[in-house]
Amino acid sequence: MLKRLLPRQDTFFQLFQQAADKLELASLDFSNLLQHLDNQQHYVDLIAKHEQEADEIAHANFALLHKTFITPFDRHDIHQLTSCMDDILDLINRIAQRFPFYQLQSVPPEAIQLSKLSAEATNHIKQSIYCLHSLKNAPIIFKHCDEIDHVESQAHQVVLRGERKLFMDETDFKQFFKIKEIYAHTKLVINRCQDVANILKGIILEYS
Repeated sequence: MLKRLLPRQDTFFQLFQQAADKLELASLDFSNLLQHLDNQQHYVDLIAKHEQEADEIAHANFALLHKTFITPFDRHDIHQLTSCMDDILDLINRIAQRFPFYQLQSVPPEAIQLSKLSAEATNHIKQSIYCLHSLKNAPIIFKHCDEIDHVESQAHQVVLRGERKLFMDETDFKQFFKIKEIYAHTKLVINRCQDVANILKGIILEYS
């Protein structure tokens, strides 16, 4: 109750929103990368730029947390939310940076579908983050979190279908591991989006 009566630092919410923007942009660019392999270096460079800018936002958030006495919600939750969003973008950048030496001419439709689902999940994170400044938005935040769970269920089925086809049809050993790694990393991005959703739900439940 006391925290609700004290002044709060709204800059945290602005930094969260900036981080969510970068996360969604990186996810969209990764999906574009898979759909435009003839121009992949362009998207690889864009994602690296998003990752660098997101690191700067995360550092600003941690610095603000260090010097702020009154925070809008629990300090641990702020740290966890900042770190988790930054980790997701790191994952996207990590897999994107491998494409120049993967030298892929094409990817299965399941990989593209999975990348689109990851972009959908990051969009739900962004929408949730933009609502986080007010507890009145709790129902909207919960709805987006539930949508992320739905996206994860869809992604699980896409990975199973893609890997089944990979095991049955792919005869090139190197190609097999390249595609399998894309599936694994992209699915991990979506799993980490679920982690962010759980953090957001925990924050809402604690303060509502």
